[in-house]
Amino acid sequence: MGSKPDGGFKMSESKKSEVVKIDDLLKKDSHNYFLYINYDNEAFMNTGIQESGSTPPFASTTTGPGGKKIKGKIGIKQDIINSLVFLGYKSGFFATANPAYPVDLIGKVVEAMKTPGCGFIHIISPCMRGWRYPENQTYTISKLATESGYFPLFSIHVKDGRPTYALNRKINTDKEKLFKFISMMGKYRHLFKPDKLDFNLDSIYNSVLRRNQNILDLVDKFKGKSEIRVYSGKLSRFPNQEHICGGHGLCLGCGEGEIINQVAIAAQMVAGKNVIYTNATSCLEVSTSKDNLGSWKVPWVHHLFETAATVADGISTAYRILKSKNKYKGDLPYIIALGGDGGTFDIGFQFLKSALVRSGTWGIMNDLLAEK
Repeated sequence: MGSKPDGGFKMSESKKSEVVKIDDLLKKDSHNYFLYINYDNEAFMNTGIQESGSTPPFASTTTGPGGKKIKGKIGIKQDIINSLVFLGYKSGFFATANPAYPVDLIGKVVEAMKTPGCGFIHIISPCMRGWRYPENQTYTISKLATESGYFPLFSIHVKDGRPTYALNRKINTDKEKLFKFISMMGKYRHLFKPDKLDFNLDSIYNSVLRRNQNILDLVDKFKGKSEIRVYSGKLSRFPNQEHICGGHGLCLGCGEGEIINQVAIAAQMVAGKNVIYTNATSCLEVSTSKDNLGSWKVPWVHHLFETAATVADGISTAYRILKSKNKYKGDLPYIIALGGDGGTFDIGFQFLKSALVRSGTWGIMNDLLAEK
C-alpha cells in the first residue's frame, strides 16, 4: 500500500472490499457489554465553546481565539481512537462514523452492540454555534469532513488482544476540498481574512496527511479479511426510532440531533426498547432534559462530565450479577453511554479507558457475568 502524490493511496491487489449486510449482523445472538458513543464537536460546547483536546490546530474558541499574535489553538487534535485499541482486550469493536453516511453509522452501532465486550464509536458532530456556520450547511460540512480526508471512516475489531483494521471508505486527503471545508466555518475565518495564512493552512493539511498515513499504515500492518468493509442496508426499511422525542432543545443544524436519531434507530433494530442510555453533562443532556420535560422514552441516566462510561459499565455489571443470581428474569438490557463536548478527550479519558478495559476483558473472562 503506497501513498499517491495527491494524498490518496493505492489499495493492495491482494485484498478486496467486503460488503457487510446489516440484516446479517442483526441475526447474531451475541450481546456486547456496553457501547460508548463519542460525539465530537471539537470543544467544550455546553459550557461556552472552550478549547479542548478535541479542538483542531488554529481553530478559534473562547479560550483560544484567533487573535493578532496567536492564531487560534496551538497544538494538535488528539487521535483518541487509536490510543484505545492496543490495551489488550479479549474482544471489542471500535470505529469512526459520520452522520452524513447514515447506513455506515447505523451499521457500526449494530455491529458494536452485537460484538462481545466493549464498543467505542467516535462520531464527528458539527456544531453551528461553535464552528460558526449557517444551520442549513450541516450536511455539506459533514460530508466534506470525510470527502476531504479530515475525518476518515474506518473500523477496528479486537480479538484476544489483536486489533484488525479496515477502511469503510477509501481515504483521499484532498487539499482543495480540505481548504473548502475549513473556509466554510467561522472558527477558521482568521486564517483567510484579512490575510490568507498559507503557512497555517498548510500545517493543517500536513497534519491531516500524516494522521491519515498512520491509519493507512495500521490498515496495512493489522489487516483483517479485507481492507475495505462497506455496510449495506436500505434506509427505507429501517424503523423510525422510538427512543427519543423530536421536541428536544438542540440547536437547528446541530450534528448531535442527527447522531442520536441514527444511534437510536440502530439500537431499536437490535434491542427494541430494552436499552438504557447514560448521558454525561453536555449539550445533548441539557437539551433533552430541560424544564422537567425529558425527551427520552426509554431509561436514561444523567451524571457527571467524566462518568458516562463508568456508569454504563456499572449498570451492565449490576444487571449481569442479578441475572446470575436468578434475581432478574428479563433479557439483559443493552447499555449505551453518550459523551462528547470535549469531555471524552480530557475530563473523562481515564474513566473511559478503565471502563473499556473492564468490559472488554474482565466482563468476558468472568463466568458470573457471562450472557446467559
